[in-house]
Amino acid sequence: MPAQEVISPARPVGISPYFTDNDPSLARQSTGRDPLGMLPVWSEIGRGLVPCIASPVLQINGVKAVLLIHWLTDVPALQPLLGKKERARGFFRLMEGVIEYWLHNHGHTVCFGSQALHAGGEDFRVSIGVGKTVANGLHQYYRGTCQRARLLDDEWRVDADIGAILDVAWSNAATTALVNGLEPHLSPRSPLFPARLLASAVLEKAFGKVFGDRTLHQRLDQLFGGEAHRTLASAYLSLRSLDGLRRDERIAQLASEHLGEELDRVRRCEPFLLVLQDVFDLMRAISTRPVRELAQELIPFLQPMRDRALAFLPLGEQVRTRRMRPLQKLALMLAAQGDEPHLTLERFIRDLAEHHAASMRERGRDPMVVMEADTIMAPVEADRNPAAARKRLVDGYPWMNDYYLNTASTLYRQLQEMPA
Repeated sequence: MPAQEVISPARPVGISPYFTDNDPSLARQSTGRDPLGMLPVWSEIGRGLVPCIASPVLQINGVKAVLLIHWLTDVPALQPLLGKKERARGFFRLMEGVIEYWLHNHGHTVCFGSQALHAGGEDFRVSIGVGKTVANGLHQYYRGTCQRARLLDDEWRVDADIGAILDVAWSNAATTALVNGLEPHLSPRSPLFPARLLASAVLEKAFGKVFGDRTLHQRLDQLFGGEAHRTLASAYLSLRSLDGLRRDERIAQLASEHLGEELDRVRRCEPFLLVLQDVFDLMRAISTRPVRELAQELIPFLQPMRDRALAFLPLGEQVRTRRMRPLQKLALMLAAQGDEPHLTLERFIRDLAEHHAASMRERGRDPMVVMEADTIMAPVEADRNPAAARKRLVDGYPWMNDYYLNTASTLYRQLQEMPA
């Protein structure tokens, strides 16, 4: 294990991600996540700390599953079974269901579909046309992480060293059992019952070798990127173990000889993103009131908002994503001196509403806030607490985003077999 980098002593509340919930009763209007188009900005900054891992990737066994499934698609004995591309996708879906069932049945944490697995028991089934996450989540969320970490190449072929390890763990007999067990179910009309497939002793043994011990662990360190990224994940895990420490306090205490600039970007970015989110929440909460009323309400918060905008502005030269440009314009507006505070804030509110509308148009969605002359209108009822937004404008927390550090530290703990 790499040597630990020095981190500062801990100070004293683990906060969950702060997202809006989707309202399925709405048609095109959406209370969905990222109504201000901020995800590409914080994601780009987070990739400096965690280059490969996506937020939903929380189980090492899910990474192993993706690598095993892709490795199996290149096994010659399986080629007649796969055939056309749509059959290969069906094979992947069936294998996801089988692996999730095996993990559940052996007391391991599943990646997706725990409710379906608990409810189904031995009658749990999966088919090539199923849309449930239990048989699609690994393909949707985990494969990109494996490719960014170069565990899979651009053609989705498994790293040669990992392939050699799987070649030892798996067996020809297991491949034969898999072909015989899956072939009848590569049809939408024939669901597969994983419990029946896993009655095969050779398959049970093969899955046990891949998932039941430390097979592949020595090769999965590259999930974190380089040694400095891996050390940072370890340091963040240590800070997570300290009770009462907020997310912003954890990140404030991280130190890295090689990733100091990347950590500084996080500390400059997140406070300003909170300003945008909180003002947006207040806009939704005061629907049908004039812009000037919200501007007057925000005057006591203008100085901390301005300070966070000033800290955010240098990121414009460091993070050159398309989404950064409109956020920089909003920050410049807040940071500018000269106008009366209420005029600065009125202009900021109007421009934030327009930025939101543009972000929603890009996704084919209707805006959740619109300006009608001098009045703020919210077609969708607000679902966030305006009192919490006001408090956060003062305090600057809780943070919304963890910049992938929670996910990376979770996988690090599993690889090191540390208790949860």
